[in-house]
Amino acid sequence: MNLSAKQIKNFINSVRLGLVGFFRPLPLTAVEWADENFYLSAESSYTEGRWETLPFQVAILNAMGSDEIRVVNLVKSARVGYSQMLKALLGYNLEHRKRNQLMFQPTDAAAAGFMKSHIETMIRDVPVVKALAPWEGKKHRDNTKDTKRFSNSKQLWCVGGTAAKNYREKSPDVVLYDELAAFPSDVEKEGSPTFLGDKRIEGSVFPKSVRGSTPKIKGECEIERAASESEVNLKFNIPCPLCGAEQSLKWGGKEADNGFKFDTDNPDGVKHECEECHGLAGYSEWMPEQERGRWICIDTGIWTCDGLEYFSADDKKIEPPENITFWIWTAYSPFTDWARIVKDFLAAKKDPGKLKTFVNTTLGETWEESGEKIEHDILYQRREQYPAEVPAGGLVLTCAVDVQDDRLEAEVQAWGQYDENWRIDFQVFHGDPGKVDVWKDLDLFLQKTFLHENGHALKIACTLVDSGGHYTQEVYRFCKRKSGRRIFAIKGQGGTGVPIISRPSKSNLGKVKLFRVGVDTAKELVLARLGTDEPGPAYCHFPISYKFDEEYFKQLTAEERRTKFVKGFAVKEWHKIRKRNEAFDLAVYNLAARELLNPNYAALAKKMSRVIEVEPVGEKIISEKLREIITKLETKVEKKIPLERLSKPAVPQKPKPQKQAPPKQRKRMRIKF
Repeated sequence: MNLSAKQIKNFINSVRLGLVGFFRPLPLTAVEWADENFYLSAESSYTEGRWETLPFQVAILNAMGSDEIRVVNLVKSARVGYSQMLKALLGYNLEHRKRNQLMFQPTDAAAAGFMKSHIETMIRDVPVVKALAPWEGKKHRDNTKDTKRFSNSKQLWCVGGTAAKNYREKSPDVVLYDELAAFPSDVEKEGSPTFLGDKRIEGSVFPKSVRGSTPKIKGECEIERAASESEVNLKFNIPCPLCGAEQSLKWGGKEADNGFKFDTDNPDGVKHECEECHGLAGYSEWMPEQERGRWICIDTGIWTCDGLEYFSADDKKIEPPENITFWIWTAYSPFTDWARIVKDFLAAKKDPGKLKTFVNTTLGETWEESGEKIEHDILYQRREQYPAEVPAGGLVLTCAVDVQDDRLEAEVQAWGQYDENWRIDFQVFHGDPGKVDVWKDLDLFLQKTFLHENGHALKIACTLVDSGGHYTQEVYRFCKRKSGRRIFAIKGQGGTGVPIISRPSKSNLGKVKLFRVGVDTAKELVLARLGTDEPGPAYCHFPISYKFDEEYFKQLTAEERRTKFVKGFAVKEWHKIRKRNEAFDLAVYNLAARELLNPNYAALAKKMSRVIEVEPVGEKIISEKLREIITKLETKVEKKIPLERLSKPAVPQKPKPQKQAPPKQRKRMRIKF
């Protein structure tokens, strides 16, 4: 057969093209690519150098890079390398898989920071990715602060998740969410962030959604919500170094059957108790066992070792699930030893705010607000006998006034270091708030002084009066010209994120200073503090007094916060579980008064450190200063009226006759003609 030179050339090219597939390197998994190519940059890592995937990271990173799994969620603590795994995945998808990618950070500012300190350094330090970026380190139209376009025509976007416009006009194959729990549940009233973001990958041949975050508040957390939609929820199980029984590492504690066990005086001696043999082994004994670890589903027993192949509970191979969630916490991390975890817990356990951070960022669990289930009888039984009207820890007094249709209710509260607080007095002034008398009684009460345990006489430093009822103008009239005594009108304002106390405004009919109180925010804090069960920071003390009876505590716990889903979104709402809730409202207003004062507790404690000597007189305790005043008054009285005269009965005196004024004479008028 005669063939032309051109035909022979075309034939050779066709054969060569057909054989390319036989010589093409096998596809790499995400872990294989990362171990071969990824590099930890100095600006974004504690240790600079080549990446080495840790045992518990293998399945997570492979699942992130697998085309057979559409959605991967990671509910995590800090120090498990999620940010580095995200960057390795970005490089893998750009260079090896050739995919367009869209990354969401909580805000535009966070996105700009991540792009600068993480993505740009990754492009610079990973040679195979740098080869696709000829513009690296230069100003170029393909190198902007939110978009990178590579020489293989693939793009990477990094934008904030709070703006709806960032979810439009992009066509990625992979969408990634960093710190998803910090995203709003409804992005500018257009829908949830994962719903809007995942819409962008619907046209892709290999769509992928990767979400990761440390969790936040239970019932309000987006990563918790994403995990609840998963088919499979996996925890990392490792064999016990003593008996070989597989189990996940648990926080445990004093009351738990297994998990972490430690002595508060020796946190360095912390060990993990096996759930099977109940033997105790330390960090150095458990950590090598991670090499034999498996990710096992909490509910179904489905398991995987590498994130690529999955098996049923009876060890039969199954198809990879479409939606999967990994749960991991700091105990598995080589970057933080167990003793450090225990020390962090001991430092945080007395402060609800710090404890919340510990639960979220160290244990990798959602925080359930304490106080939502407080029972009134628990608080009632906590009452105590005060040594004086104001115990030694109380440094400043506030007062809250609630206005009802037939009475005024006032409560005085003392505040001390770290917001430890004491209920001091509770008064009800019966009467019509539309009349002056009941307000006069309140004014006299607010001028009262309270005896401190050190002998000082304390006055009320700030009073807030609720103006939101039927007697708004009467409240304005009472508070007018009393700002010098820090007596102010307030009005509650609902809504998430409203500050406890806002700047005052005079744009009202009374032209008085009116403060807005973020009642939802304040209620959350009040309930959290009521749940503190050990004296110290944020603890609430109650006196044994007929004024603080069982009815008072029923009112104090008359509201609870419930979570309900509206159109698929978690919404927190306050509900009354009892009709009367005046004591709870007073607690909210007193907290607002404390926020308004913002007292310097250290300076107040120094001032109160001088103890005034006191002596008992009958059942009362009178300070030296008060005794001097009484002595002076008695001396003045004795000088003015001798004691002998005071002891004799008064002799009635005849009334003196009163002179009568002469009758007025009429003036005669002379009429001239």
